Amino acid sequence: MAIVIDRAGDAEAPAAIALLPSTQNLPCEWLIARRDGRLAGAAAIVWRGWSDPAGFPVALEVIADHRRQGVGRALIEAVTALADGECGGLWTLAAQPLVGPAEAFLRATGFQPLRRQRRFEADLDPLIAQVAPLAARARRSAPSQARIVPLAEAPLEEIGWLLSEAFGGGPARALHGLRRRAGDANDRSLVAMDGEAVAGALMWRIEDDVAIVDARVVARQRRGAWSNLLLLDAGLAAGKAVSVRRMQFHCDDTVSDTVSLARRAGADDLEAGAYYYAALAS
Repeated sequence: MAIVIDRAGDAEAPAAIALLPSTQNLPCEWLIARRDGRLAGAAAIVWRGWSDPAGFPVALEVIADHRRQGVGRALIEAVTALADGECGGLWTLAAQPLVGPAEAFLRATGFQPLRRQRRFEADLDPLIAQVAPLAARARRSAPSQARIVPLAEAPLEEIGWLLSEAFGGGPARALHGLRRRAGDANDRSLVAMDGEAVAGALMWRIEDDVAIVDARVVARQRRGAWSNLLLLDAGLAAGKAVSVRRMQFHCDDTVSDTVSLARRAGADDLEAGAYYYAALAS
């Protein structure tokens, strides 16, 4: 059966976004795959340089009935043709498994895992024991106007810019997510304030009696300072106060301080994934 790849116009873009919801509100170009005239899949390339080595993030989804028919490879080839000459390579937009069908497909199309992701789960008490002394020292060096506040009491627009700078996606998308979090009873996100300025944020929620940390970000000019530790200390204390016993958190394999904290606290090392990269020929 013939596979046809086209750029998604205004009429096709909603179908592409439905297959690739993580690309909504990103600066993307979407591609639609048809097999024998039927919608078979979609791909997106995000026109934003990312990571090291530099490359554009890409996302891809093939409808189940059309898998193992060459649709995914055809979409990768079309994305590569768009990006060739514009950057040095391509990254997966999201972390992917290190084993399984997705990993096999990525390797077959020239991608290799370069940024491994680690996910940990630990009891709160050992984490508190590790973090509390460090936070106490950080508190002594914090500015007098420093404070930790709930997300609903913080300037969401400023936090949106901070999250967008750290993780991409644009401030509008980040702000939409923040507003949803601010109205969610299970969300316990905290923000570090230095006077009226946002110094950092800890995005976390309670799910099945486990504290899930989705993101921890510190303003560039304040990295390595008080806000990072005080946010984590406050989050652990808040979890303890509502009888949460365990916390899940993740990081790149290269974030040595978080990996070290997990090991010192006796955390379980859960499933790992990676961001995959493919260098372009030219």
